[in-house]
Amino acid sequence: MIFCGTMVLQTAQAASRSMREKTGTKIVLKDHSGENKIETELCSQILELTSVSKINRAASHISYPGDFIPVIVKNDESDLNASVTLRAYDNTETDGPFAEEKYRLLDGSPIKEDQSGILVHSLLAELNGFQIGDTLTFAAENGSTAAGKITGIFFSGMERKQDDSTVSAYRIENQIFVDHALFEALYGEKDYYFIAVYTDDPENLSGLRQQIEPFASGEDIDITTSDLLYRQMQAPLEQVIRISSLTLMMIIIIAVIVISLLLCMWTRTRTKEMAVFISLGISKGSLFLQALTESFSLFALSAIGAAAVSSLFAGQLLHSLFETYELAVIANAGLSVTHLLTWLLVGSMIVFIAIGISIAPILRANPRDTLSKMEDKR
Repeated sequence: MIFCGTMVLQTAQAASRSMREKTGTKIVLKDHSGENKIETELCSQILELTSVSKINRAASHISYPGDFIPVIVKNDESDLNASVTLRAYDNTETDGPFAEEKYRLLDGSPIKEDQSGILVHSLLAELNGFQIGDTLTFAAENGSTAAGKITGIFFSGMERKQDDSTVSAYRIENQIFVDHALFEALYGEKDYYFIAVYTDDPENLSGLRQQIEPFASGEDIDITTSDLLYRQMQAPLEQVIRISSLTLMMIIIIAVIVISLLLCMWTRTRTKEMAVFISLGISKGSLFLQALTESFSLFALSAIGAAAVSSLFAGQLLHSLFETYELAVIANAGLSVTHLLTWLLVGSMIVFIAIGISIAPILRANPRDTLSKMEDKR
């Protein structure tokens, strides 16, 4: 019972720590007008905060295609109807339409902090005969150009719901995702319309927001927190940890009481034996060590059975404690060295305390008085 309870408790605690790092808890700063007005200086100030693990910046700008043609539906000779929209992200997987599942990557790989590239719509790729690995060139209003390689092709499913009067620059087919290096090569060190600030400790999210708010004071920036997923997943984990801690504590207390009673019954049958040994000059310490040796021998045998039984049932117990299948999968309970060492420490402590409680009255008694009482009983 101690072994199984220890496995459940430590696995739930490990899952809770892992969840803090992987749930993507963040604070979102977004320009109210949707324009690139969040300054790069603000990003630098946020990155200096100790609780910030990373940020994901997003910028957007109209661009002219250099060596390809956009998808055009509307009859219009304006510049916007011959342009595309470049959207720069540090990571397209964690924020934006791909993270919100509005767009789906059909082929290739996303843009990440350590992986640059260009993501194009499948219809735009089909129109121009693009494939992954092809090079695209873009031109800015100031005459500068920049090029990059296609690393992914995506699709939305909302293309047919667009109004035919939409100019090409705002159509889904002409939304092109690029890395910030290409974006800055075209427009220089531009500002951003969106910044997601991530932290490894969701419990300090409110404190982090209080630190960020002074930086954005006076600016037309909306600040929101995003930790709903963490709260939803953390609630059942906290219940498991509380229940497991209380259960383990009760098991330990009951184990000390029951084992002490059993050992007291066992030592009573050996009272005369120990009194004789003490009378013959054998030290009380040696008798105590002898009792420990015998008990720990039985404890070693119980360890084999406990390891086998708990490894079979701990996983099922953990799955039944979680409210959702996803949390049970994250926990993934299994026998580890940490579980084994904790269980051996707790089990040894229980045996030691129980032995001390049961044998202390005999070792404290005068052996002559003990032998006299037993003779009188006869």
